[in-house]
Amino acid sequence: MTVSSSVKIGTDLIDINKPCDVLAALKKMQLKLATGSLRQTVRFDGEEVTFQSAHDRRLAQLIAQYEGLCARASGRGGRSRYAKRFRFC
Repeated sequence: MTVSSSVKIGTDLIDINKPCDVLAALKKMQLKLATGSLRQTVRFDGEEVTFQSAHDRRLAQLIAQYEGLCARASGRGGRSRYAKRFRFC
């Protein structure tokens, strides 16, 4: 049995083994949430209710995680500057 490495984020089908692609899709979803584009309207016997559900904190955590993974995958991860310490005795 094989497990697919593709996941659907919004309308995009993304390979989870490519963290930069996942990062781009997550940021796109964050923009949609921030602008109010992700809404669902439900009608009950002539009454209309609009819902907008968001877990922005969890989405921000995922984006931060995939920014690190993307940086490491593209060779930009880790520290670029190191400080050397010394003391006069």
